[in-house]
Amino acid sequence: MAKNDDDSQDAKQLTPEQRIAKLEKNRLFSWIACGLLLVLVLVEAGGLFLLATQGPDPRVSDHEQRFGVVMNEIELLESAYETAQAYNDNADQLEKKLKRITTTVQLNNFSALRTLMIEQEQSYQQFLRALQQGMYDVSRMVKGSRTWFEVYKEDLDLVISDSKSRTELLKKGLVAPLNRKTVKPPEATAQIE
Repeated sequence: MAKNDDDSQDAKQLTPEQRIAKLEKNRLFSWIACGLLLVLVLVEAGGLFLLATQGPDPRVSDHEQRFGVVMNEIELLESAYETAQAYNDNADQLEKKLKRITTTVQLNNFSALRTLMIEQEQSYQQFLRALQQGMYDVSRMVKGSRTWFEVYKEDLDLVISDSKSRTELLKKGLVAPLNRKTVKPPEATAQIE
């Protein structure tokens, strides 16, 4: 309170000219502060005006353009990925179906065909044994024909053994070409004739 009393006493002791000088001193500070604020506002307004009149920053438009290109590429890659994924899914489904079909065909058709081929090979063997027996009987009836039977008996035995080998392979389910002993090169058949 003592300080307030001192200020009030100072104010009572001041002359009117001193009071006006003191008030003008405070007023001068207010004018300087207002002037500085006005200068700052004008500088800011000038800066905004310059930015507004220069137009958009070319770097911004360049970046926007690049961004647009990148987004288009991403969309293309996404559609390509979806297409590839669809193809992959279709390929997986087709592969599964193919395996089922192959298994079914091998079990059904190949087993039926294999059974038929085994029966044919057995019939072929029976025919060759009957032919061999007939040749043996004819060679015993015709005088001097035993050498003829002995020469052709070896060939018939080879053909029968090849047929038995094919039958065994068919029973196992293996289909592979035989290393046949009965097939003669073309030169050998030409020399025989």
